[in-house]
Amino acid sequence: MLERRLTFYCGHTGLPLIQLDKLKKLASYFTSDVQVFNLQLLRSESVTKPLHVLTLASKPYQLCQLVITGVDAELALLVLTDFIHEYACPLLLPSSDSKGNRILKQRMAMLDFPLYFITPKQIQVNNKAQLLATMTRSLVDEKVIKVDDYQEVLAAIEKRESISATVMGNGIAMPHVMIDPIIQPAMVISCCQKMDWYSARGDVSKVLMMVLPKPLSRSVLMAFSRFSKQLLQDRYADALRQASDSNVIQALIIEAMLASD
Repeated sequence: MLERRLTFYCGHTGLPLIQLDKLKKLASYFTSDVQVFNLQLLRSESVTKPLHVLTLASKPYQLCQLVITGVDAELALLVLTDFIHEYACPLLLPSSDSKGNRILKQRMAMLDFPLYFITPKQIQVNNKAQLLATMTRSLVDEKVIKVDDYQEVLAAIEKRESISATVMGNGIAMPHVMIDPIIQPAMVISCCQKMDWYSARGDVSKVLMMVLPKPLSRSVLMAFSRFSKQLLQDRYADALRQASDSNVIQALIIEAMLASD
């Protein structure tokens, strides 16, 4: 069974009922099941029930997905993408100046601290040790740490992993360290083939390396705490694991960090 997801922000008026009725009609042309999944509330409703969907998508700038499941999900995605482009704000490739991308930048600016996202390109590694080394090297390339601090940071990450493998479940690992050489909070994102992380929780296919400066401000601590709690929610973790586009991954992380305590 195919599953396809399209991530978008609702516009400044949300999705009113008249638009949700149109979405219902468009979806009826396909055999696939179509759900609207609100990634902040972690609730979903079938588009066959517009009034129910209205409770998820009526507020401005809510982060949502169309989750399309069925044999014709690919075709349904093509058609429903046009709807989202017309009535909402899809997250597109990072190089695109779309409405969704602009909203993402605005949401990121709402954090009380700068957060640097790094997505290394074409990581070719065979095991966990190589991946950790490559991801740490990207911190040097992006000037989050100095060249001379590379070995110290990598050793700290490896030491943390030796204590307990940082698999959060749902195929996601989150190696992390808080150490003096870190200049500013950063996350290195890697999507990989299933990899043995030497954990009873199984293999991983997405790795989020979290590096934090020391001492840690309260605003940074609370934001990353909210994100970590959200990762314990199966529906959120599943959406994050399946996401491959860097903007979608960033939006999921930012919204978790901005969530109410």
